Order: sequence, then structure tokens, then C-alpha cells
Amino acid sequence: MSVRSGILAVLGESELYGLQLHTELEARTDRVGGINVGQIYSTLERLGTAGLVTVTGSTDDGLPLYGLTTEGRRAADAWLDDPALGGVSAWGDMVFKVLLAASLRGADAGPLLEGYRAAWQALPEPGDHTPLAEAAGLARVHLARAALTWLDDLERMPGGLAGLRRPLRDERPRRGRRPAAPEQRDR
Repeated sequence: MSVRSGILAVLGESELYGLQLHTELEARTDRVGGINVGQIYSTLERLGTAGLVTVTGSTDDGLPLYGLTTEGRRAADAWLDDPALGGVSAWGDMVFKVLLAASLRGADAGPLLEGYRAAWQALPEPGDHTPLAEAAGLARVHLARAALTWLDDLERMPGGLAGLRRPLRDERPRRGRRPAAPEQRDR
């Protein structure tokens, strides 16, 4: 999972402050509690140094708003369009990117899904035929089947990929507190 690239992708929608980015990434990728808020701020600092993100202003209460530079927008689009399968974390990286892309782009994330389908179908066979290599190859075969099934099921969900698109949240959490989940506010 690339928090760095995920931050760039979400900033492609709007200027946001750090905690908003954290909330959006977790909500859009089903990673609630899985991303450290400190990681967001340290990554924003590195992205600023790299010229991909800049402070564009501040909120009414003085929180810095971050936005993409032209180079940052190019990097975000390139990442969202690239269905590369990473090594050990190929499954987690794919799920993170597909869920994020669909929540930001809706049906326009279809080419990314097609790219992942092609990548999973084109996995090479192991070069040697030792028992370990064959066992690893078998694991890749099963992982590829699961990935292809998941990608197909995503498009068959009610509303398809377009049904996963969502606007950025308007609700601003108070410092140090997350907004209550909708079902908790109704109590």
C-alpha cells in the first residue's frame, strides 16, 4: 500500500489538511485504524520537499491546506493508471489502489481494473522446478484466481464501479477527534 501515492491521489480532488487526508484515505480504502496520522504529516513534508505538494493556504482555524503541484498531479495520475503488481504485497496494493481509484474516479477506474486483469493473467511461470518454486507458483496461481474473481465481482456490484464514487467529506473533525460514524450520531 502506498500511502504516499494515496495522498497524491486524494489531493487530486481538492486541497485538504492533514487529518482530512487521513480520514479520506482510511474511509475510501477500508483501512480504518490502519494508517498512522503521523505518517500522513511526515509524508506530506517529504512530498513538499520533492516538489509534488505545496501549502496552498490555511483553514479558518489555521490548519495548513495542501494541494498538488503540476508534477504532483502527474505523479498521482500515473500511479492511479498503473496496474503494476508488486511482489509480496501485490494483493494489498491492488485492493488499496482499486478502492481508492474507484472512490475518486468511479466508472473511469475501469481501465485500471482491466490493467490488473491483464497483469494477473500474465504472471510468469517459475523458472526452476524445485518443490519450493512449484509451491510458490501454485500460491501465485491461487492468488491470481482470487484477484480476477474479486475484480469481476466489483464490477457486478450494484452500481458497478460508479457506485463506489464518493465526494470528499464536508464534515471537519475537531482537532484530535474523529467525527462520529453516521450510525453513532443517530443515537
